[in-house]
Amino acid sequence: METKISKNEYWHKTYRLFLMLGYIFCLGGIFSFIVMNIALDKALSIDSIYWQRLFVSKVTFILILPGVSLVLISTILLSWKHYGFFSNKWMVIVQLLLLFIAINSINITLLAEKVTAIAIQQKQIMSAIPEYVKMKNREDIFGAVNMFMLLASLIISIYKYRE
Repeated sequence: METKISKNEYWHKTYRLFLMLGYIFCLGGIFSFIVMNIALDKALSIDSIYWQRLFVSKVTFILILPGVSLVLISTILLSWKHYGFFSNKWMVIVQLLLLFIAINSINITLLAEKVTAIAIQQKQIMSAIPEYVKMKNREDIFGAVNMFMLLASLIISIYKYRE
């Protein structure tokens, strides 16, 4: 016996699938950075910093930025088509969190490019540049904030908007 899915329900499920894929991309990339920071914490040589930064740059542009884009676009479409913008306090919280995530992601990306440029310069001159540690720490703090905002929006999305 076949059951037909309405067009509206089909798009709702599609938006939610893209939303979950976006969260997977973002959080997977962030957790890989955490693992790398823990694994390389004691073995910080100029070479390991250089290779770590190349990895971070690639993951940022291949996973995290597309993931944030998927989360934003899916949330906008779900809000527009199904839930409504600012329809209740939980939707407002999720929408504001995602706005802050987008702004923070732009900031992190710009900062990550600077940190990677310093790591490349360190590799070229084979000498540590003190500014690297300061900027890397700022990048880590902004990344942690993004991770917590992503997790909060994911938890709210899962528990408040189940079908």
